[in-house]
Amino acid sequence: MRRTAVLVATAAALLLVPVMTAPSPAPDASTAAPADAGPPKDPASIPATPPAAAAGPAGTAAPAEVAGGAAALTTAEGFLLAPGGAAVGDGPVLRYTVEVDPATGLDPVAVAAVAETALGDVRSWARIRRLVRTDDPTAADARLLVAPPDVVDELCAEAGLDTAGVYSCWNGRFVALNAWRWATGAYGFPDVASYRLYLVNHEVGHVLGRGHVGCPGPGAVAPVMMQQSKGLAGCTANGWPYP
Repeated sequence: MRRTAVLVATAAALLLVPVMTAPSPAPDASTAAPADAGPPKDPASIPATPPAAAAGPAGTAAPAEVAGGAAALTTAEGFLLAPGGAAVGDGPVLRYTVEVDPATGLDPVAVAAVAETALGDVRSWARIRRLVRTDDPTAADARLLVAPPDVVDELCAEAGLDTAGVYSCWNGRFVALNAWRWATGAYGFPDVASYRLYLVNHEVGHVLGRGHVGCPGPGAVAPVMMQQSKGLAGCTANGWPYP
């Protein structure tokens, strides 16, 4: 397992996107070896495993301080957990948490705001599902976690997926988002903020049972379930299920 240095503070750049407004199928991921469109930075800038977990049930350990003095719960695994939040959309309910590995230095409340921007938009999965953000991991259908590459690799390996230090996955329990990708994005996206919308919607699409698809043709809008982190194949970057 890689052991890497502490991630420099990137949380200040994480909230530049304005907020708008069922146990799941088999896991899936962007799993092939690193392709020609990886982001330009070295994953050595991302830290390694989280500290030892506190005793107690998941999501109910002592509060921790996050950016701005807000309190966040600490899960049994040692992840920081954002408080419960918005319920959006119509259809069958999908409950999810938003968590961060403290080694990333990210604010779980800030990450939760990005997730709600991605999932609460009329172009997102809220069109077909009722998406409820909870702060109880035991009640969640999916746990959305931003973590260092080696932690993501370990979680994804539990489902037999190889994320190679650069990809993210749904492992049947965690929507494990690579913190290097979260910080740097991918080629073809206009900015990191738009890439994060894609990353959240793509992996939550796997939670909902969607598989990977290809680019329909040069100049077309990329389907959200296309592996856009690996390249656009002539398509235009897109983070929305229903653009």
